[in-house]
Amino acid sequence: MEKDIRKGLIYGFLFGVAIAILFIKHFEIIADSEGNEINYLRVFDYLIIILKRGIVGSFSGAIIAFILFKLNSSLKLTKKMKIGALIFGLCVVGPVIQYLVSLRLNEMLLFN
Repeated sequence: MEKDIRKGLIYGFLFGVAIAILFIKHFEIIADSEGNEINYLRVFDYLIIILKRGIVGSFSGAIIAFILFKLNSSLKLTKKMKIGALIFGLCVVGPVIQYLVSLRLNEMLLFN
C-alpha cells in the first residue's frame, strides 16, 4: 500500500508540474493608451507557482492511489484498469483540484 501511495505522489507531482508548465503564463500583458506592455515574472516567482501546482498534484495523486488501492482489494482490478483510472484521475481530477485551490489562494491574497 505504501508503495502505491508513493507512486501516486510521484506521478501526481510530475503531472502537476507538467500541467503547470503548459498552462501558467510567465508574463502578463498590460494594455495602456500608449500600447501594450509585457511584464515577465521573475524566474523564482514562476518556479514557486509551478512547485505549488506540483505539490497539489502530488496530494491528489496520493489520494487517487489510495482510493485505487482500496478498490483493488475489493474489486480485483486489472493492471490496465488501474493505470487507466490513475491517468484519468491525474489528468481530469488533478487539474480541477489545482484550479479550485488556486481560486482559494487568490481569494486569500485579496483579503490580506
